[in-house]
Amino acid sequence: MPTVTPKLSYVSIDIETTGLDPETCQILEIGAVWDDWTKSIHELPTYHQLICHTEYRGSAYALAMNATLLKQLADNGKLQWLKPSQVTDSFAAWLKSCGWDGKTALTPAGKNFASFDRQFLKRLPRFEQVVKLRHRALDPAVLWWQADDEKLPDSKTCYKRAGLDGEVAHTAVEDALAVVRLVRLGIKQLRGMNHV
Repeated sequence: MPTVTPKLSYVSIDIETTGLDPETCQILEIGAVWDDWTKSIHELPTYHQLICHTEYRGSAYALAMNATLLKQLADNGKLQWLKPSQVTDSFAAWLKSCGWDGKTALTPAGKNFASFDRQFLKRLPRFEQVVKLRHRALDPAVLWWQADDEKLPDSKTCYKRAGLDGEVAHTAVEDALAVVRLVRLGIKQLRGMNHV
């Protein structure tokens, strides 16, 4: 936890999908973490939801990578899931339980959120009208970029630079938590370097 609590609360959001094209592919899973800087990472509120579709379309690579999710969705009785039309209200209710007033625009965080996740989320019924998100997103890659990098680092590189063990999970909640860890460690590192 930083010594001075930042005023910027944010919601780290991650999705798993059936492919890369938001026009033809679908969201299978949404995970989110609310961080207002008042709790340790293990105490932060999390959101997790599987999304069930009538039929699935996507790329072979993404479908194979998410085979476990698809098996969970196929086993109707064991896990709770929502239809795409139910996700917006469910997510908004969770945000309100975290302290969101339902009106203020929230800062989203995530790896590739602006270019990837947001493009899928805005295709959910009423999502953009109900869940108010700021246009700018907090991407931890900026916090772990180094002068000799020719591109922004991927999650695995950020983890290594942050001194965190383990692979990127590629499950929605774990990836959303990974972003929170990277943001918190990155902010701590920046404040340490620039402390006057």
